[in-house]
Amino acid sequence: MYEDFGTILHRGFSSWFRNLNICIPFVLNFLINMIIYVLFFGLMGILLFTSNTGSIIDPATLSNKEIFSILWKGFSENLGLSLFLILGFFLFVMFVQSFFTAGAIGMAKKASETGDAGIFDMLVSSSKNTFRLFLSLLLITLLLLVGIIFIVPGAFAVGNMNTLIENPEASVNGIAALGIGVILWTVYIIILNLVLSLSSYALVIDELRPLEALSESFRFFTSNKLDVFLIWIITIGLALINGYVSEYVDMGNILFTAIISLVPIVILQPLTAVLWTRLYLTRKGRKLYDPSYLLSDPDNF
Repeated sequence: MYEDFGTILHRGFSSWFRNLNICIPFVLNFLINMIIYVLFFGLMGILLFTSNTGSIIDPATLSNKEIFSILWKGFSENLGLSLFLILGFFLFVMFVQSFFTAGAIGMAKKASETGDAGIFDMLVSSSKNTFRLFLSLLLITLLLLVGIIFIVPGAFAVGNMNTLIENPEASVNGIAALGIGVILWTVYIIILNLVLSLSSYALVIDELRPLEALSESFRFFTSNKLDVFLIWIITIGLALINGYVSEYVDMGNILFTAIISLVPIVILQPLTAVLWTRLYLTRKGRKLYDPSYLLSDPDNF
């Protein structure tokens, strides 16, 4: 069922408003990530601030220079274990994110097709799609890292960083090349993010394999450039507005600060998930539920 862009926004918003529980996967992901981060930084702190005698050094008793020296020494002396912890942390966080993202998309799909979604839909979608989504996100991360080739020429042109710090004028051309490389890498990241913005939705909704999902996202983008770009802009715009408001919030008001901090998790992420899902479904010609039927019928509440 084809819908114009305005209808997608209107009905997508209505579907989200009726199914506010779509925020549950994002809230759970946030809470679990908090626990993981605390454990990770705790382990890294013990690893890096433990002296050779086995006693733990209190960072509060040290100067900034001493702290950096100890951090570098602890990292270099435990390089293998440090890299293992960092890589393990990164992969585990990505797997947790895949689980809840798959669940949220599954709920958004159910809400768009039938008008209602529940926790059961999250669990079903997560159980079927988590590992494939994890592989897909890993592939996208590797593609993003490929862009580092843009800054390699500039890095070689700059040469030794100590020489650059002591005599910046000696490497003006190198700095310019490095700056251009950073700009090109940023543009590459933006384009890739835009082109592959629907890869997760294609994977979960159509139960595709990772490479198929990336390919489908590219095909979908080439056929619906304006619609994808507009929702992408709306997503970025909402995040920027929330960030702008949070900068000027009264930090002394703990309640208001907490509310502003929860807006992306409870409102923005679920809403944009529903909008992306509805865009994908309607452009694929799927049969969708019109939320206005639900809103106009009090018996359905």
